[in-house]
Amino acid sequence: MKKFIILLYFIGIKTLLIIGQNQNSGNVSGTIIENSTKRPIEFANVNIHEKNNDSIIQGTVSDIKGKFEFGKIADGEYYLSYSFLGYAKKNTESFTIGQQNKNYDASELLIEPTANEIKEVEITGEKSTFTNSIDRKVFNVGKDLLSTTGSVSDLMQNIPSLQVDIEGNVSLRGSENVMVLINGKPSSLMGANRAAVLQQLPANMIERIEVITNPSAKYKPDGTSGIINIVMKKNKSLGLNGSITANAGIDNRYNASIITNYNPGKINFFANYSFRHDYRYRYSTDFRQRKDSFSNVLSKTDQILTDHSQPFSHIARVGFDYNINENNSLGISGNYNYRNFVRNELNSYKIYDGNDSITDQYERNRIDPEYEQDIELNATFQHIFSEEHELNIELNKSRSNEEEDNHYSTDYTIPVQPAGFYNTLIKQNEDETQFYLEYKKPISENTKLEAGYVFESRNSDLNFYGETFNSADNAWMQDIGISNHFKYNENIHALYSSVEHEIGKFGFLAGLRAEQAYVKSELITNNTAIHTEYFKVYPTLHMAYNLSEKNEIQLNYSHRINRPEGDELNPFPEYQDPYNLREGNPYLKPEDIHSVELGYQYKQSNTTFLTTIYDRYTYNGITEIKRYINDSVLLTTRENLTISNSAGLEVVMSSTIAKVISFNLSSNIFYNQIDASNLGYTEKKSNIVWTLNLNANVNFTKSTMFQINSNYSSEKLTPQGKQLPTFVVNMGLRQDLWKKKAAIIITVSDVFNTLRYRSELDTPFLYDKLMRKRSPRIIYAGFTYNFGKKNKKQKDEQIKFDNQL
Repeated sequence: MKKFIILLYFIGIKTLLIIGQNQNSGNVSGTIIENSTKRPIEFANVNIHEKNNDSIIQGTVSDIKGKFEFGKIADGEYYLSYSFLGYAKKNTESFTIGQQNKNYDASELLIEPTANEIKEVEITGEKSTFTNSIDRKVFNVGKDLLSTTGSVSDLMQNIPSLQVDIEGNVSLRGSENVMVLINGKPSSLMGANRAAVLQQLPANMIERIEVITNPSAKYKPDGTSGIINIVMKKNKSLGLNGSITANAGIDNRYNASIITNYNPGKINFFANYSFRHDYRYRYSTDFRQRKDSFSNVLSKTDQILTDHSQPFSHIARVGFDYNINENNSLGISGNYNYRNFVRNELNSYKIYDGNDSITDQYERNRIDPEYEQDIELNATFQHIFSEEHELNIELNKSRSNEEEDNHYSTDYTIPVQPAGFYNTLIKQNEDETQFYLEYKKPISENTKLEAGYVFESRNSDLNFYGETFNSADNAWMQDIGISNHFKYNENIHALYSSVEHEIGKFGFLAGLRAEQAYVKSELITNNTAIHTEYFKVYPTLHMAYNLSEKNEIQLNYSHRINRPEGDELNPFPEYQDPYNLREGNPYLKPEDIHSVELGYQYKQSNTTFLTTIYDRYTYNGITEIKRYINDSVLLTTRENLTISNSAGLEVVMSSTIAKVISFNLSSNIFYNQIDASNLGYTEKKSNIVWTLNLNANVNFTKSTMFQINSNYSSEKLTPQGKQLPTFVVNMGLRQDLWKKKAAIIITVSDVFNTLRYRSELDTPFLYDKLMRKRSPRIIYAGFTYNFGKKNKKQKDEQIKFDNQL
């Protein structure tokens, strides 16, 4: 398998270098410059027109350097039009794309302010909801109504390829082992409590979400199924600008946010702040049977759990970008996240023997004040040598602190005995350092080189302190059986290089990343240390061929890794209750993944159709395993599988009907096979899984929009059993006010009360049936107001729904 992939990799590069020399397509580029200040204009609208009928062939916006580029232009005569809010629209002279001139550089296009006072202008153009490039799929947030009232976790449910379960855990094509980045870089916010942060992070702070199933060599190769990149909003319009949003929901739910920037010229200050108060109700049932080798039932356990909490979170981001001169710029920013709540949990147990007689019955109460705090600092510097020739340097430092202060009390009914009391104090601290050095240079007109160095360091400290109440002495005493201390250190050095090249209708991006990793796990309690180091090379290849202006095919490959987190390696058990333990495995190996995709895209006007065939082959897959360690105690831990394989077909379609209805429809069907022979299972297990997502908008008027979205996931295979299907429907309504300066939004999540998690575990010695659900039909009403100049890039906010179980 590996030899075949490497052979394919080098053959693909060689093939693309020698074919396609005489294809009829060209490129058009240029830079939008403000005439008086000679500063580049970002977000200027640029269109390319056919000369003979003035029809628009393509449209785009200029980047931070004022640059724009059109590709895949057929032979013919064209002209450019360009404009910006408050500036006069201008056209260029006509030019020709043909055999003698495949590329046209418009150079600097000057733009001047209009002489008259600028009045409020309604911007009718907007970005496509979905766009596809050579190495990623981009989903723009603007039209999703959940982006106003909901969280990022809610928003992700509307994105093809992604699924979000009842606890907020995100999956990409059926795998939860996905890496989540913020602005293209790892963030302390996306650590062990990623699901909780995504449930609290306001969706209206998000510009777009990128799904990268086969990342290029530039990106960290972590994550079985790929990368989800969350790009935050950062307005750079001149003057003071921003938006204020407030939402209120049922059951004492409410949230608000403010997004602002002030840009007097060479420096842009930005600041975002949000708070969110939530109400989380969870109800679960767990039925368990322990069997002997002859499948005779030895005991049964019935467990019913109710959980109430009201998380309150604060998220802030401040910083500035400073243009020192035309060639140098720097930026400094900071992120802060604080979340706290008190968990009130009641757990009821009944334990039966093989004759269905109750042997134990008790209730366990848990009161748990928790908090999490994340602080992140970021500094960037950019030097521009010439057009597209640049050096970027970035340094990130972060620290995360988390604490759980659990207080347990147990009341026994059968057999009658005194109440039991014990406490656990869990402290987890993590420090991260990331340094990036990135160099980009055009080698020729159609070839670009990118190379870099990355250093990442992570230090985790997990401290568990347990104590029990001794009624005889009327005193609390440390329980060394539930107390432990574990430290984890990981240092990674990486070098990468990639080459992007276009040859007529062909294009490819080929890269190689080499990493040296040093890992140290310290079991402080046992005075033991485990050292691991490994060197790995990760090749990537992305190829695209334009069959025509409307049709494109792509072939991608990447080699990836999924490294276990610190808590997955911690061998000391966490006592959730006397009969359920959870512990890590210090000898877990990283998952090793090879991923291949073949895709086809058709795009015409407002319709995009994308279909992808993919295969993901994983060695040493990390999976959760449950087993009894004595007559009554169930242990949950992690183990490596021998191999697993997922092959599937994904279809995404987006379109607009009569300018009234717009929709995204996506489906993913994949075959999943698991080989767990190293865990004692003699036969391979396999099944077919499919998901279906629909997101539709209906514009009743220019200012009134209705939205509905639904998600279905079929039965899914696990090494010891299966997860049962899930289904949810959400609805929302948006009414714009005052020429879209403001809006009122109403959303209803889980309209039919169907959202729940169900799983079954069936082994020769254990049967377990679990169900979890939450409070149904969460309703929000929200109001948003925009002030300052409306950015041309800005899109109508989308409705967001609350679908965390």
